[in-house]
Formats: sequence, structure tokens, C-alpha cells
Amino acid sequence: MKQFILLFSLLFSFQTFSQCVGNEPVISLGNDTIVCPGQPVVLHAASGFDYYIWSTGSLQDSITVNAPGTYSVLGGIVGTNLIVHGDFQGGTTALANGFTSSYIAGTGGPYGLLSNPGQFAIATSPSLTHNDFMFCGDHTTGTGNMLIANGASSANTNVWSKTIPVTPGTNYVFSFWQMNVLHTTAVSNLQLYINSAPISAIVPTSTSACVWVENSGVWNSGTATQAVLSIVNQSVLSSGNDFAIDDIFFAPVCASVDTIVVTHDVFTVDAGADILFCANETADLSATASVPVSAWSWSSGQTTAQITPTSSGVYTATATSLNGCSVSDAVNVTITPMNWNIDTILMGPTDCGVNNGYVSVVATGSFLDPPFYTWTGPGSGNPNQINASVWSDLSPGWYYISIESANCYRYDSVQVVPNNPAIASVSANPISGVYPLTVDFANNSQNGSSYAWDFGNGNTANVPGLTSQTQIYDTSGVYTIQLIAENGNCSDTTYVTITVTDPPIIPPVVEVNLETSNVFTPNGDAINDVFQFKMENIISLDLTILNRWGQTVYNSSVLNAEWNGDMSNGLPAEEGVYFYIYSAVGKQNEALSGHGFVHLVR
Repeated sequence: MKQFILLFSLLFSFQTFSQCVGNEPVISLGNDTIVCPGQPVVLHAASGFDYYIWSTGSLQDSITVNAPGTYSVLGGIVGTNLIVHGDFQGGTTALANGFTSSYIAGTGGPYGLLSNPGQFAIATSPSLTHNDFMFCGDHTTGTGNMLIANGASSANTNVWSKTIPVTPGTNYVFSFWQMNVLHTTAVSNLQLYINSAPISAIVPTSTSACVWVENSGVWNSGTATQAVLSIVNQSVLSSGNDFAIDDIFFAPVCASVDTIVVTHDVFTVDAGADILFCANETADLSATASVPVSAWSWSSGQTTAQITPTSSGVYTATATSLNGCSVSDAVNVTITPMNWNIDTILMGPTDCGVNNGYVSVVATGSFLDPPFYTWTGPGSGNPNQINASVWSDLSPGWYYISIESANCYRYDSVQVVPNNPAIASVSANPISGVYPLTVDFANNSQNGSSYAWDFGNGNTANVPGLTSQTQIYDTSGVYTIQLIAENGNCSDTTYVTITVTDPPIIPPVVEVNLETSNVFTPNGDAINDVFQFKMENIISLDLTILNRWGQTVYNSSVLNAEWNGDMSNGLPAEEGVYFYIYSAVGKQNEALSGHGFVHLVR
């Protein structure tokens, strides 16, 4: 395969193809593409070429690739073979076939014609030239001639050579077929030269006899007018190193090349860590992907990245990328079954003042492990506990049970209550007002045998029944009334609050007055020379005078403002009617406003 890769690289390096005439087909592999891992891609070269050389070594017009990478193809159109008798059909001598060689014609010996290294013969089968050589047909027909050699043990030995006139600036392909004539790993290593320079890699013959392998190279003539073509053996083995060559070819070539980059849409999916939880619990699976994805799907049917599994098993998350590729990952879900329940939970009440209550629980079903009971209380967070299904000698309060089996838990609680405890309850009417305030208290308690009142004003009462109470509160303040309901050793306390305030102080009403005349005469006679308001109990005033065009001629926020008939520029205002607007505040913070007309007469 190396020879094909070298041939391709040599052709691809040429910038022009002088043998092309302009109507040759053009190879196009299309745009670079992204495919899913494992998805094969078929690459097609254009038809119409004599041969194809892919970067993979394939010689077909199309290839199927499964791995990402850069793939290139060269299509060549080859001219007429310039070598006469490259198939050795001219005869059995070098002269008859028009070539020269550093090897000599076979001289015979104990093993046949080619008993000695460095000798050649032209025959239809290697077996005719050496007793140990295999019977093999030539490359073309299987019955024609080939050159058979007992290889020399010195490197760089010229096996075959011929000089051909060439056209400068032209690309040529130089190739031949080679095979091993023995089944041996001691192979020959053959290489193509033109004008004493190698144009191909060193290609070993097959280790199996009678297997023909092509050896090719491409050469650009540059300024040369002739090409000295040579096939050189680089092997130095004295044992083995026996080969045959056939169908030597040298011709001008026109080529077209193209390259495509195939990229895999590679990303990873993580379905998360394996999870274990109990049947009375829930847990989520959250899948993630290393790239943004267009869709999620789970083997359980859900289509979101996060799901809540409901049964044990293997859950597979599949993410589809934006390019349409899918990657999956699996996670194990184990749900511990809980085929048991808290069947019965009981409590025994306490007598008032005596810690003689109890709690008990019964759980039934199929336990994976024997159940383990833990009671705590009274009250949540209380460190008091017992590891048993029954707990006795308890005070009133809430008690909490935890039952564990196979690391799974069920919980419940129950309240131990006293027998008929006293429940204090009181209501008041009214609960607020000004003094003197009379308040009626209703005793709404239950199960009490006696009641102790504290009315918050220094008065108390102890009564045996639910009798209502009345109190008068004659000073302001906030009073807390306490009622204690008692029944033997049990008691309960409740409170109600009464708010008493001072009677309101009603200030005297102050009358306000604001008036003015509708004519004034600013003529300097000291009679009605200004426009002003007569005010009573006014604490602020804002006055604006407008002419008939709505322009302000006077404005003042002085309490005793007066207009002398001049405009804001100091010039006397014309006679006529003017519009005034005012706003004022009275002594009791009353907001006053108004407007009117005044006639200026000079």
C-alpha cells in the first residue's frame, strides 16, 4: 500500500498537468462533512479516469470510510505506454526486450539456470530457472514471459534500465509488477528510479510466492528531455531475495485531485450515578451531555434530561446532538420494596397530674429485615426515646415513631392527652374604648371546676362556675386579663387584652374670613389705592393677578399682599378688568382657594 500513498502524494504535489487538454473530468468529493460515529460514508470520485489512487491505498472509483480523517483521491488519465516489450514478450534476452541490467544472464549451476545471485532469466515460470522456485504465471496472461532474478546481495543494484525520450514539463507515471518466487520472509526490496533519483518508496515483495504487487511512482520531467528508467533492488540478502518483475509501464499522465475532511460528531452522555432508594421515597435521574443536544429520550419513555424512576431496573438515557447523532449511557436503579405498613397506632391518655399514658404501634407486612422500632418524645427533637413498639408511663404530649427495615423507614406520631383537661377560654366586650369603660367578660371554658380571675386593674375573683364578670376601667392603659380554669391537678390559662384611652379633646372652632373689593383706584389719593384682602385667622396667602390675555402682572406670597396697580416691570397697568387667583391656609390648617375679577380704575 505504501507505493500507492507515495504515488498519490507525488501527484498531489504537482501544480500543473501538462498532458491535460481541458475537457477531462474533474474530481469533486463535496463539502467537508460531519457524521455520527459508526456511520459509514461513501466517497465517490468522478468517472472517466484510467485509474484512481485514494489516500487509503484503494484503487477503486469510490470508497467507504468509517473513521474520521482527511481523505483524498487522485484520478489519472494515462497516455500510451512508451516502453516497448515491458512485458518481456520480445524474447528471452535483454537485447531482445531493449533493456540493460547490472544483473547478468543466468549461467547455470547445481540448482538450475539461476543458481547464482546477481543473475536473471526471461521465462514463463520461475520454476523453469531454479529447482526451488515456484511455478507461477506471468502478470498479464499467466502464460507469458517475465523477468526472473536471483537477487544480488548488494544494495542499490540495477535490475532493469531503459532510456526514453520525454517532453519537458510533463507528468509521467512509471510502474511495474513484482512478486516473490519463494515462500520466504527473506524478500527483495524494489524501488523505482528516474535519472538516478528515486520516485517511489522501497516496496518489498510478498512473503508468499506467486503474489503480484504493483510498484508505482510519478515523475515530472521539468527541463529534462530524456528519462533513464531503472528498477533497483535495495536488498542485501544472499539467501532468499529472489523475485520476478513484469508489465513495466511508463506514460504521460493527466490527473485531478480533491480532498474531503470527515469529522465525527463525538460527544459523551452521562446518565448519572447508580441510585438506591426506598419504595416510599422518590429520587431523580439527571442525565448530562458534553455538548448541547436537540432531544433526550429514556428507555422508560420520558423525553427530558431529568426523570423520576418508579421501578427498579436499568435506565438508558439517549441524547441526540444538533447534528442528529445519538449517544447513550445507562444507570442502575434499585428501589427497595416496602411491602409493609404501620397498621395501628394507639395511645392511652393520662390522668391529670399523673404520668400514666402510653403509646403503641403495630406494623404488618413482608419485612426484608426484622423491624426496628424507635419512639421519641414528648415533642419533636426530644432526646428521650425507647427502642420498642410500646412505651409506657408517659406525660401528655406528642410522641413520634420510626420503624426501620432494610434501611427503609416509615414514620407516624400520636398525641397523649390528659383525661378531660380543663380548657380556659374567655371573651370580652368591648375590648377597647375611652374611660370610663365598662367591659363584660364571658367565661367560655370547658371541664373546669373552679376559675381564678385577675382583671389587670387590681381586682381578682375566684368563682366556681362559668359566671360572667363585669369591670369598669376608669383610667387609660392596656389591661391584661387572666383566667385560670382548674380541674383537680390540671389547669389551663388564657388571656385577653383591653385597651382604654383618654376621652378626645375637642378644640374650639375658629372662624376664618377672606374677602376683597372688586374695584380699586390706584390714583394716589390714599383712598382705595391698592387691591388687597381683608383676612381673619389666615396664616398664609399666595396671590396672582392676570391680565385678560392670561399674562401674570403680579404675584406675591406675602400674608398681607397688596397690588398697587403696577406691572412686574414697574410700569402702571392699564385700566380694565383683571383676573385674580388665590390660595390660603387658615389657622386650623384649612386649605382655602378661589378666584375672581377686579376692575382697575385710574
